[in-house]
Amino acid sequence: MAPKVTTNAAKQATILAWFHKTAVAHSIKDLEKALPQVASINGMQVKDYLQALSDENMIRVEKVGSGNWYWSFPSDAKKAKEDALEKVQEEYNKANTIVTELQAKVDEAGAARAEDEDMLMGCDRKTLITKHADLTKELEKLRQELAAYSEQDPVEMEKKRNETQLSRNEVEKYTDQVLSMEGWLKEQTGGDLEQMSNIKRMYYGDEFDEEEGGLREL
Repeated sequence: MAPKVTTNAAKQATILAWFHKTAVAHSIKDLEKALPQVASINGMQVKDYLQALSDENMIRVEKVGSGNWYWSFPSDAKKAKEDALEKVQEEYNKANTIVTELQAKVDEAGAARAEDEDMLMGCDRKTLITKHADLTKELEKLRQELAAYSEQDPVEMEKKRNETQLSRNEVEKYTDQVLSMEGWLKEQTGGDLEQMSNIKRMYYGDEFDEEEGGLREL
């Protein structure tokens, strides 16, 4: 395949304006005579400029008989711009809808965590661990959803990543509470491993890891 010829944008615009001004269809022979003077190009470049304008849908070309005829009316250019604008608007609306839905999910999750935080202050050890697991799963789900649309609205996506990080910080806070409780238990038992294991076994229930002597990995 022959390499694509680079054309001058200003000369393309001059040729297009000439097409609009003449408002008629031209044969290739007519154009090879007229365009060198119109746009200050040589005759060998005429077909390259016509091809470039045709590829960008700025002019129309139809084969009539044994030759091609070229034309471009102002109304054609207006229609092409309107079609392009409509396509971009549709893509924008779709992206905006996706971002709005994700924002609603993040807001809903944030509200739920805020309501649960006060309740967790008085929860026992097992309930705290369960909530830790639920928050971790919820965080991962939101991260996956945001990653799937990372190419949509960069500004909104960055905002959501920051909110997701706040959720992660909350999860880490609950993990710190778990570790603090184990530290407190060690102090109360004077470091007696057997006594500590019995107490953990009683509170952890099915979540107690006999081999590790502690909480089962989530």
